[in-house]
Amino acid sequence: MKCKLLAAAFVGLLSTAGLMAVAQKPGDRPPPPGAPGKLKKPQMSDTIKANIYADNWFMLYVNGELVAVDSIKFIPHNVISVDMLPTYPMTIAVMAKDNADPQTGMEYANTNIGDGGFILKFGDGTVTNASWKAKAFSTGPINRDTKNPRVENTPIPENWFAVDFDDSSWGKAKEYTEDEVNPKQPYFEHDFKGAKFIWSNDIDLDNTVLFRHVVKSPPDGKPRVNYSNLNNIVPDSPPKKPKK
Repeated sequence: MKCKLLAAAFVGLLSTAGLMAVAQKPGDRPPPPGAPGKLKKPQMSDTIKANIYADNWFMLYVNGELVAVDSIKFIPHNVISVDMLPTYPMTIAVMAKDNADPQTGMEYANTNIGDGGFILKFGDGTVTNASWKAKAFSTGPINRDTKNPRVENTPIPENWFAVDFDDSSWGKAKEYTEDEVNPKQPYFEHDFKGAKFIWSNDIDLDNTVLFRHVVKSPPDGKPRVNYSNLNNIVPDSPPKKPKK
């Protein structure tokens, strides 16, 4: 009798496991961790797309590591798109610059006061908005004086992009409309839905601005495997064929 009950219970467990496997699609859960002490190799399906547009230039750090640099310093205005493997919490740090003469704060041979603008969207739903931290480090021409232009600079901290950098004294970024920034065509060819243009409080005079933002968990709610320690783990995969 006892053996029959155990057999019935085992069949019940198999049925329940089968129903759970049907109810939960493979895309609803993170990849299997692999053998003990090992981790499944990440695939391109584990990455997210990052779209970034800056007027005029930027460099992007994620969790203290350099991820992308704008390949064009001035014009034409371009969008940089990169694939990245996310790890949460995710600390994002950006240096954005308007194309301004370092001595006058002006552009086009010191004939014009330029304006800035920065926008970002990640494939996990991370977007720029007024919740980001922002601080200007180069401003000019002071008082919009174009006849005797001068610039005020604040030294940029060496570790401004580090995860543990203290940005508690920084203010919030300010949102700007598309009309205020006037983005060029490449911007409209990429997905920035839900993202806002941001800068410091003065989009005209502040020429170098740092941004920081922490994403505690994936905004889209999708569970993702933490691959940040991949270099210290032997991936769970078939052994490589020996070289002849």
